[in-house]
Amino acid sequence: MASFRERCIHSRQGGRLASTTTADIDELVAGLKDRPRVVLHFHGGLIDDTLGFATAQRLAPVYEAAGADPVFFVWSSGLLETLRGNLPQILNESVFRTLLNRVTRYATGTVFREPGQRALGAVATPAPRAVAAELAQVRTGQEPYARLTAPPDVPPLSEAEQKQIAAELSADIELAERTREIVNSVTPPDQRHPTEQAAAARDIIGGRAAAATLMSPDVVADLAARAGTGERALVSTALVVRKTVRVVAAVVGRFRQRTDHGLYPTVVEEILREFYLANVGAAIWDAMKRQTADTFAAPDDEVRAGRYFLDRFAELLAAGTRPQVTVVGHSAGAVFISNLLEDLARRRAADDDPLPADFRLRDVVLLAPACTVGQLAPVVRRQAELFDRFRMFTMTDAAEQADHLLPFLYPRSLLYFISGVLERGPSRQSAVTPIAGMQHWYLDPAAVGPESDDLRGFLRADPARTVWSPGLDAGARSHTAFDDDPQVLASVAAMLAD
Repeated sequence: MASFRERCIHSRQGGRLASTTTADIDELVAGLKDRPRVVLHFHGGLIDDTLGFATAQRLAPVYEAAGADPVFFVWSSGLLETLRGNLPQILNESVFRTLLNRVTRYATGTVFREPGQRALGAVATPAPRAVAAELAQVRTGQEPYARLTAPPDVPPLSEAEQKQIAAELSADIELAERTREIVNSVTPPDQRHPTEQAAAARDIIGGRAAAATLMSPDVVADLAARAGTGERALVSTALVVRKTVRVVAAVVGRFRQRTDHGLYPTVVEEILREFYLANVGAAIWDAMKRQTADTFAAPDDEVRAGRYFLDRFAELLAAGTRPQVTVVGHSAGAVFISNLLEDLARRRAADDDPLPADFRLRDVVLLAPACTVGQLAPVVRRQAELFDRFRMFTMTDAAEQADHLLPFLYPRSLLYFISGVLERGPSRQSAVTPIAGMQHWYLDPAAVGPESDDLRGFLRADPARTVWSPGLDAGARSHTAFDDDPQVLASVAAMLAD
């Protein structure tokens, strides 16, 4: 019996081979000759290579006991390190806390007023201290404003409301001070206005160093470029004001479109999108998804891991070995599987590919999938040609909301964060995106469109296709627990042995 390391295909950036060699893959595929069952496992994208190998070591006996030969695709993204390292620092920055207070005030004064009340006059906002007291509840594990329910119809932020908010923010001394701290942190002292030099000196004497920030570098550079003397010193603050008004409008828009995640999480997400996107893992998430696609690309100067494996495996199938093949993907591993299925469809249509035209996967198993609804919907539309059975294990929306990515700071799960912050729209713009593993998108009647309708219809057509956790067949209560949950593993093993 092969060791778990011999069953691993280790890839790196661009989907290229890392510690695994082509000879290793040749030997691995040769060992699958005449085997009755094969399972291809794709771990989640949060973990590094070391944990990926540890996952393979832990799951290899589970798959082998079910009579299947496992092949593990091991890769790394670094996303977890970024989230754990940067997010707590960002959410505790003085400028973030100021923005959080201001956006929450104006969002509360617009979203949660009846449309008729808003039409009567100016935006009515709660006092800053009242908002601060409410926001402080997050430190005790309570979600601020969770009790509020938005009216059924939320009008967009009007031009008059935007002008009022901009005028009030322009006169906000605390917001101007936070802006000054950022500009001073990147502007050499001898280039600052004399009043700014004096203020910085007072900070040092008072023990307050100028605050650095993890705002996106382009935002900070823009603020610094606009800083100057006299009236130009106000330009940086004006930029922050414009961007803050844009955040308020985005929050109102999400409640209007019913893509919000609750007031506090939605405000946090939109501030991160507008001011901090470069440092909250968005680039890593994009690169990770590209890696899962690039691994099936045609080779250039170096071998692509997924492509080379499928080339050899297709030859094995063409030679007569026809095992039942199951693919299992946890979290971002579901993105990997979506790309794998696309490549299988491409191979079936190619005249010169050794993959037999009638080859189909037996089972597609997704564990808390982090792929988008838009990625998964085209896959399930082609079920008849690509696979026999489908099963998705994921959390109920109540459990998803209780699985806090950052306790006391962001009271939603990783999938909520991916949906609300990291994903992009079709034009690469930042946009709230339905994630396939979130029950939220299947329960919300506002989640309409061809992809949502197709996927929702596919899942409802056969109750066995979805297993909501915690429940009778799955006990996982966190995003990371699905590939270690005894009930989930027993169900997957039963599918393999069936």
